[in-house]
Amino acid sequence: MPTLCRTYFVLKQYAPPRGSTHIFPHARAQVSGIARFGRAQPVGSGAGVERRSRLQIRLAVTGVLLGTMLQAVDGSIVNVAVPQIQNELGGSLATVGWVVTGYALASLIAMPLSAGLAARVGVRAYLVAQVAAFTAASVACANSRSAAPLIAFRVLQGFSAGGLLPLSQGILMSLYPAERRGTAVALVGFAAVLGPLFGPPIGGVLTDRFGWPSIFWVNVPLGLASLLLLRNLHVQPPPRPEGMDLRGAGLLAAALVSLQLGVAHHAWLLALALLFGWLFVRRERSVRSPAVDLSVLRYRPLAGTLAAAPLYGIGLYASIFLIPLLFERQLSMSATDTGIALAVGAVTSGALIVCAQPLLTRFRARSLCAAGAVLFALAMLLLARIAHSSSGDVYLPQALRGAGTGLLYIGMNGFAFEGIDGHDLSTSASLFYLLRQLGGTAGVALAAVALDGFGQTGIVVGLLLLAAAAPLSLVPMAAASRRAASAGEQAGVSA
Repeated sequence: MPTLCRTYFVLKQYAPPRGSTHIFPHARAQVSGIARFGRAQPVGSGAGVERRSRLQIRLAVTGVLLGTMLQAVDGSIVNVAVPQIQNELGGSLATVGWVVTGYALASLIAMPLSAGLAARVGVRAYLVAQVAAFTAASVACANSRSAAPLIAFRVLQGFSAGGLLPLSQGILMSLYPAERRGTAVALVGFAAVLGPLFGPPIGGVLTDRFGWPSIFWVNVPLGLASLLLLRNLHVQPPPRPEGMDLRGAGLLAAALVSLQLGVAHHAWLLALALLFGWLFVRRERSVRSPAVDLSVLRYRPLAGTLAAAPLYGIGLYASIFLIPLLFERQLSMSATDTGIALAVGAVTSGALIVCAQPLLTRFRARSLCAAGAVLFALAMLLLARIAHSSSGDVYLPQALRGAGTGLLYIGMNGFAFEGIDGHDLSTSASLFYLLRQLGGTAGVALAAVALDGFGQTGIVVGLLLLAAAAPLSLVPMAAASRRAASAGEQAGVSA
């Protein structure tokens, strides 16, 4: 309930804009205006109807965000319970590790397919089905008595969770007009940051006090609350009654599984990932009803941001992998002190993301990206110096890291989704989060290789390389901006 209250408090600050009818197509006749920040507006005899409709919208958006938080929390809450799961259910660590790996693989596969499935069955129906399946899978996981069914139900959880984040962003961005897209970025970012921040400590407390099944039971009230609130959700545009390219979906799944396993375990699978990926792109560009609509790449800012997303993922996830090793192994910090230091970065990042709308209103999206890249690079350089000298203040670099990743997130979203509407929003968001996640997987694997090859020096080498990753992510975005400007000038000349 505290989580639900925090989410509703944020929504009171970011209510839908005046006259919004994206989620409620029938609302124009009922609601003469919606307060910009949720304050009641005098509308004569229709004031009661307006207040009810405004409350209905807030409840619907809260339900969407709770679905996002389910995905965000469950991605990190299970990791701390793996040792206890192994002790109680038996099996090798490699086998029990599939409780985490299976979820991650299934989530990656579902993520890019979610927009196409939602477009065909209806966004609301798909979102409700995903949250319901996730909640049911959580109950099944909690009642598992051996490793095999637990892994199977975790895979089901992954398939259910994969589309929640991009679909939530697509829904909220379709609710707000283009000039207030930053509000949608703030809402989704708030939920996405809150989950990883509280996931590990909540998982640790629940596992220690109530046993590992409790980390799955905690999803049930959140899922049921989300389902109850989603009854208020009505989304446009209507579903498209058409088939789906199952062969293309199979090629995508094969490419993602090969890539994930190739990066983490067997390098020879990377060649298969490239082959399957090439076949997937070739097929999706030619079929009539693609599994993933790659035509969204016609938006040049989006294409540039998608090229930058893997670099952003490398910096985000590889830094989170390396920093605890630096703090605990080299600086001899306790797990609690390490968690507090990491929380400084998460809180800083979350505070900036909540301010996404005023930041995007005052500054250009690319300027926010540039500022974020500089702050992140500075944080990595400071951490590299600490790793080299085995001493130094750890909190300032964490604050800078959080500020850098937060500004990059805001700027990339503001730059990528400008001028995109309808089903293209969910497709674009799913591709962004997919490529960010794939970059993160590669980043963690490369950081592990650096540690294996260089020992403690590998932390310094890894942090220095990460200092270069964030500025490099600006290159494809700058190129896309120049191409878009050039195309605009040519169109003006032709006209």
